[in-house]
Amino acid sequence: MTRKALLIGAQTNNLTGVLNDVEAMAGALQPRGFQIERLVTPHATRAAVLDAYEKLIVDSGENDAVVVYYSGHGGRLQTPEGPDLQFIVPDDYADSNDDDFRGITGVELSVLLARLTTRTANTTVILDCCHAAHMSRHSGLRVKSLLRAATYEVVQQHVERLVKAGLPVHKRHLISNPRAVRVVACSPSESAWEGTNREGVDMGLLTDALARVLRESEGLRVNWSTLIDAVRRDVQNLAPIQRPEAEGRSERQPFETTDLDPLDTLPVVAVGSHRVQLLGAPLLGVEIGDEFAIMPASATGPEDGPAIGSTTVDRVLPTSAVGQLRLQTAGQALPPDARAHRTRAAAPALPVRLPQGHPVTNDLIKALSLRPLLRPADPTTDEQPPTEVAVDAQGELVVQENGVPLLQPYPPTALGVSTVVGNLQRIAQAEALRRLTGDPDKPLSHGVEIEWGRVRDGQEEQLSRTGALLFAHDQERVFFRLRNTGEQAMFVSLIDIGIAYGISVLTASDPGGVRIAPGASYTYGWNDDLGQLTGVEMSWPDGVEATVARPETVIALISDGPVDVGVLRQHSARDSLVPRLREDASTLDRLLNQIITGGSREVGDAPAASVRYSVEPIDFTLSPTAPPTAERPKFLIDDRPQQPVRLLSPRDPVPGRIAVRIAELVVHRNRALLSADIRVDAMVLTGSVGDQPVYRAETTRFGNIRDGERLPLDNLLIYHGPAVDYLDLAVWVSRDVAGSLALGDLLAEKFSASAAQATLGPLAGLVLTAPHAAVAVAAVSAGAVLVNTAYDLLTGVVGQNIGLYRTSLLAQEQFGIGRHERHPQDFTFTFSVEAVA
Repeated sequence: MTRKALLIGAQTNNLTGVLNDVEAMAGALQPRGFQIERLVTPHATRAAVLDAYEKLIVDSGENDAVVVYYSGHGGRLQTPEGPDLQFIVPDDYADSNDDDFRGITGVELSVLLARLTTRTANTTVILDCCHAAHMSRHSGLRVKSLLRAATYEVVQQHVERLVKAGLPVHKRHLISNPRAVRVVACSPSESAWEGTNREGVDMGLLTDALARVLRESEGLRVNWSTLIDAVRRDVQNLAPIQRPEAEGRSERQPFETTDLDPLDTLPVVAVGSHRVQLLGAPLLGVEIGDEFAIMPASATGPEDGPAIGSTTVDRVLPTSAVGQLRLQTAGQALPPDARAHRTRAAAPALPVRLPQGHPVTNDLIKALSLRPLLRPADPTTDEQPPTEVAVDAQGELVVQENGVPLLQPYPPTALGVSTVVGNLQRIAQAEALRRLTGDPDKPLSHGVEIEWGRVRDGQEEQLSRTGALLFAHDQERVFFRLRNTGEQAMFVSLIDIGIAYGISVLTASDPGGVRIAPGASYTYGWNDDLGQLTGVEMSWPDGVEATVARPETVIALISDGPVDVGVLRQHSARDSLVPRLREDASTLDRLLNQIITGGSREVGDAPAASVRYSVEPIDFTLSPTAPPTAERPKFLIDDRPQQPVRLLSPRDPVPGRIAVRIAELVVHRNRALLSADIRVDAMVLTGSVGDQPVYRAETTRFGNIRDGERLPLDNLLIYHGPAVDYLDLAVWVSRDVAGSLALGDLLAEKFSASAAQATLGPLAGLVLTAPHAAVAVAAVSAGAVLVNTAYDLLTGVVGQNIGLYRTSLLAQEQFGIGRHERHPQDFTFTFSVEAVA
């Protein structure tokens, strides 16, 4: 038996940690006996990846252990009419065109995995990428997904060509390969991130956590389910809405075919006469204050007889936990095979950075010590949690998240300290609730389908479960629809974690959850009085900094019996209204109570009548602004990134200089224009330089053009100048009309009017004074105003026109520098973006 690992790393499109990912994974696998083959940038092309995978299949034997690992970008394309198309992004992806797609689709990867598992059942696939193009409020994180991908049609045609050429799609498993373990950075609708780890190295969050857990668990008998629980906790310290998963045979021991129960006890080692060390404690998420019964190895739990002793954890180390040993019989020796069984679990405490050397610091430390959900971050270590209490320029205390103020400042008085710590307590409660997952020991198959979206003008627009962007505006309204497709009634509670970390139960009128019978549905946002879907208004809370968009989460808590979530409405751990738990309280009751009170909870078998439950999160971002102006014109190809990407992308303080040229335009069929005389109108818009938005329009005319003829453009220069934050491009083709003005002249004439200046003026005023969120919305609105105006002006002078191409190229994409070929209906269109000195 041999152990082989193919480690693929494609460091493209602004990723910086992929090569470090590959080395970290190699460092975790080599001690486990794996022979490592690296395939990394610049050699990780589509052909090279496929060749390496084919060789791995051929070289693998029946008893071999095989790992296929990929770090890089992922892509996902959706359409209501067909299945999602997912793909990974090799080094030569940018060389793709309509007839030569260089990504590697999920269909191809599934076929390769199916063929590999016919050679060996001991197969593990690890994917540190994502398939949803989202942006983070945390500037230190970079999304591992393309900001824009190929069109659905291009990838679909690519797959169809492969099938016709003999790709054995019948061999792939449509749901999940039953012979493989598949570790993924997140679900298809979520984002995976890379950032700087605790050692100061740029890495993918999944790889960093997984490599560390694999090293720390060496020699322990644990399964993938236990490992991924530990990985998920580590990842969510930086990105709470990234949820790594182990799919398929998650009960397996890593890189073996042996099934193991989830880890529930830890080896115990004596360290001195009265201290013990619990090995592998981070795998169980051990916290300071956790209590353990120490039992002989033969005992399955405290109910098997008297314990040898007990310990309460008072220190958590990177690979273990330490506590004071309390023996039942004085002088009794600790057996070498003793195991620790957790009997009480303390609430995980949120670490908070405090100002160093400030007179108020000691008051903050004392106040935190009274809150079991909070603890000061250790300034003597490399711990750098995102939550911080800082002192602003006016000497007031302000709660910050990743350096961005969250709430209004308070004076450093006793009342101010109490208020700040109360706000921190709310953050800790919300973060604990956001990380709540279903019970892995008793999973619930519920059959409840969740839809949600916005309601505008009486029409519903369904949104993705992760990554949507909403606006705090009186016309922005949302709904949540839950439909029970199963055979058993289910109870559902909707719980909102707001942008200021306030927790509210949306279904509070049904304390045990809304009962949804089989085949029935429930819609939050339905107006019974009006008999129609009106949605619920989105708003921005008073006192919350309106500088940037902020995350919000709605949790659908689904159970097979009623669950009273009323405890979540309590605001203080000391509130006398917090109910006492019943002796027969379920595991979920205990978890919810601990999230709010911060108290410890008993660990053990749940009552026989305990409900099973599932947690289904909906993560989105709320902007403090009104939505941007909508564009009316339609284009044959609209290549803009999704709105959340455009509006949440980081601003680039250093402008570049670029030249944009139309290199080629071919009219294959002139049926739409019905004229041999053609005009091409192009408009470019970029961010403001000084206090004015920059745009330029060009018009070029051609006579006697026949079908299939290439227009003599001669690399037509349509823009030369600064590029700031983004570069918008819109191109129209229309029938030329004698005497019609060029688009630039039409716009100049139009924008000399005071009314039009008032429309564009707000962008100029926002450049130096407004927060980023408002600037981004104003920029998109300015582009929409220009495009709408250009379309109206063209329609007025030439009549029918064709929107050929529309895009928005971002600073983080280097403004799309390079050559771009597109194939709109009846046309071939090529343009280039060049960097200039």
